[in-house]
Amino acid sequence: YHNIDAKRDNYPNVLLTTSTRDDRVHPAHARKMVKKLWDLGEGKNWSVFYYENIEGGHGGAADSKQEAFMTSLSYDFMWRALTSTIPKNE
Repeated sequence: YHNIDAKRDNYPNVLLTTSTRDDRVHPAHARKMVKKLWDLGEGKNWSVFYYENIEGGHGGAADSKQEAFMTSLSYDFMWRALTSTIPKNE
């Protein structure tokens, strides 16, 4: 968070996930990171995506169904990043 370089024109694609009910790392940390990346990356080639699960805990999922969703979300993001099909910020 403190080492984000606003002078850079390009950062790698980022997917940040958190859980509203995380009892170890407050979701505000992820929210602040995403907000800072969005603000500093406006008009630049930075793709930042955020997902917050309203259930779950420190692991991010409350049950197997949510865990499968989080895994598919991660794999979909990774596939799009590797194949350059992630939309860039305009």
